[in-house]
Amino acid sequence: MFSNLSLPFGLGLRAVQLQDQAFMETLFFSTRDYLYQMPVPKSQVDFLIKQQFMMQQASYLASFPAAETFIIELHSQPVGKIILNNTSESLHVIDIALLNAMRGKGFGSAILRALKKVAAQQSLPLRLAVDQQNTRAKKLYLALGFTLIKSSPTHDTLLWN
Repeated sequence: MFSNLSLPFGLGLRAVQLQDQAFMETLFFSTRDYLYQMPVPKSQVDFLIKQQFMMQQASYLASFPAAETFIIELHSQPVGKIILNNTSESLHVIDIALLNAMRGKGFGSAILRALKKVAAQQSLPLRLAVDQQNTRAKKLYLALGFTLIKSSPTHDTLLWN
């Protein structure tokens, strides 16, 4: 269903494959570049980020066993990933990430708008959580009509319906 989303800009989604593991790790590292500012050797930061990546993947699998992971492609080249959990209660964006060079180009907005259409067709709310430190993403989600429904010490949960 999600692989057939109508997306602009030459964007597309395809199911993740085993050979995408290296790309997904590189993508995760690109979202943690601020950790290299710590006063520790690069090798230790690399190890820390690798551990975070493995823990995140295990946590998503344990918490959302039916979730589907897709590679976001631009003209058939991987530029990001999205993890979706479609249930009878909501369409849940568990994670969405784009390479640094692909951010700010409207790609994330286009994908979320397409997901809003899918959610509306299914009469479901679209749900996601955002790190409270990620003000840029939160601003985007609010501009797309999401509303804050819950806050934890680290994340805000937003809903569109």
